Amino acid sequence: MAKLEESSQPLPGVKQSRFALQFEDFCHRFGFGLLLIIIAAALAGLFSGGYFSETSLSNATNSLKVDYQRFGRLQNQIQLKITSHRPDAGRYLLRIGHDYTARFETENIWPQPDEMYSEGADLLLVYNKVKSQGDFSVWLYTSPDRPGKAVTSVTVNNEPAVSFWQFIYP
Repeated sequence: MAKLEESSQPLPGVKQSRFALQFEDFCHRFGFGLLLIIIAAALAGLFSGGYFSETSLSNATNSLKVDYQRFGRLQNQIQLKITSHRPDAGRYLLRIGHDYTARFETENIWPQPDEMYSEGADLLLVYNKVKSQGDFSVWLYTSPDRPGKAVTSVTVNNEPAVSFWQFIYP
């Protein structure tokens, strides 16, 4: 598009904006490249599940591992997998706290706990008489209720906690 000259005569009845014409020119030049960058970021998991989003953390003693998505979208399901590497425990008290109960709605828990209750801002899941030969895992399927950064902490049987953050896009 040719640059708008200062000396050009305006058309009668048409109010031209220099800024709007320059913005339109910029979008024509670089819009397709910007669109490709946004699509590549989405496919890579920058906005939800994918390479940059899927991650896991362990506590200091490696007795607890949490697999989660670092990025999510509001009202879309997010999977959280909590694995305890203590097969001899028999009874598991899983405490999920910090921002979890205020920012997420739990839709499904597998396996179902024997008891479930809240203590302050923490959600407690109790599994009695667990007969596990190896690791014991719990899957939580949740939906974020509010956008922004959410910090969650997970503890099993008073072991050291795993704290992690998730960013929820609107």
